[in-house]
Amino acid sequence: MLWACLYFPQLPIDRQRATHTSDLPTAVIHQHGSRKQIMACNSIATELGIHCGLALNSAYAIAPNLQTNEYLEDEQQAHLHQLALWALRYSSWVTPRMPATILLEIKASLKLFGGLDALLAQLHDDAAAQGLNMLIGLAPTSTAASLFAYAGIEEPARSTKTMQRLLDNIPVEYLTLDEFTQRGLRQSGIRVLKQLIDIPPAALTRRFGHQCTDIIYKLNGTLPDPCPAFIAPDTFSQAFDLTLEAPDTNALTFPLNRLLNALGGYLKSGDHGVKSLDIILYHHRSAPTVVALRFLSATADHRHLLKVAKERLANTSLPEPVTRVKIKATELADIERDGKDLFQKSQAQPTSIQHVFDNLMARLGKDALYTALPDDDHRPEKAWLAAMLETKQPPSEWPARPLWLLPEPRPATEILTLATRPERIENGWWGDDDVRRDYCIAHNKKGSYFWVFRLRQQPATLFIHGIFA
Repeated sequence: MLWACLYFPQLPIDRQRATHTSDLPTAVIHQHGSRKQIMACNSIATELGIHCGLALNSAYAIAPNLQTNEYLEDEQQAHLHQLALWALRYSSWVTPRMPATILLEIKASLKLFGGLDALLAQLHDDAAAQGLNMLIGLAPTSTAASLFAYAGIEEPARSTKTMQRLLDNIPVEYLTLDEFTQRGLRQSGIRVLKQLIDIPPAALTRRFGHQCTDIIYKLNGTLPDPCPAFIAPDTFSQAFDLTLEAPDTNALTFPLNRLLNALGGYLKSGDHGVKSLDIILYHHRSAPTVVALRFLSATADHRHLLKVAKERLANTSLPEPVTRVKIKATELADIERDGKDLFQKSQAQPTSIQHVFDNLMARLGKDALYTALPDDDHRPEKAWLAAMLETKQPPSEWPARPLWLLPEPRPATEILTLATRPERIENGWWGDDDVRRDYCIAHNKKGSYFWVFRLRQQPATLFIHGIFA
């Protein structure tokens, strides 16, 4: 097995960065014993000398204009849950661990993503696009991978020998031990993990208890470190509370991107696509604004979902600023994954016609786009109906018919050359008019193509009924 630990050291402050950027020092604080201290802070605060673990009074002494927010465990857990859904894009075995860690078993995913380097690069790119600070630790055991991530060691430990070499010089402060045990290690002069490993297990247990021994055994795999797999829910509904009110829809792109990333992992885990999606915008006093997205075919393409959502939101008027964003998948469907050619390793996939239609409807409105569909009548002027694309699927194969049909057929006024054999079209015996026509495709000397016919009872005259674009 090969475990990857995704560690988000600044998760509380990264969450705030989704809704606003500040040029002031900002920190998230939490209660630690009888005092409040810094849990996370932005880069401006760090440059001033504020750091994690610093007492709040000391932080105010350094930066009197420090902006602070209380750490809310429920919001942190909800955010970690969304990140676990996102991580399902990369592995079927995902284990979130509070407060800021996600474990992935990635050995089975390496071939799918083109190797370890490509997988790690994509993980880092996706995290950066969400405004997240992330460290990745890699090791054959989940405990070692977690320790590497906490210590900022991103060198892959593919073998037990490499893992042991990397573990030796890691400071013991990164071990998940209680404060009493950590103080005992410091007083004993134990600074790095190798010093702890060199102590015989019996003596180590006698001096510091079972915690240290258990961690060492879990690091090398002697003791198991259970990682229960995260199970995606049956339905998808995720929300994001904004730290500051969003005055317009332009300010919603960042949190919406995060929610759609969670949706992408959810869809990938079930091999689904979404056909109907609601974006619900909450306000203080007004009723929620619901923006419904409907797609012609099920899609799991994150870029396409985000593009259509942005187009629709750009045309949405808000009664007042937004305080909360929620997305809810209202209709899912199975999706066919693109296969690779047997002889060609990669192919450029063109934009599907369904994506084009989705984008047009998002920009122009659902009532602005129509398509031609056949009706139960053979006469061309009666055989086509205009149907809204929102409710009808476009034909998969267009017949040999002109897109431009004249309101009334007119006699040809120039010499035309017939290019196809005649096709008989006539009305039913129950019709009032006697319609019997022989249709052909014809062209003139300039290369323009027409749909023409001769009446069965008047074969000398050639009529033009349609024009090919």
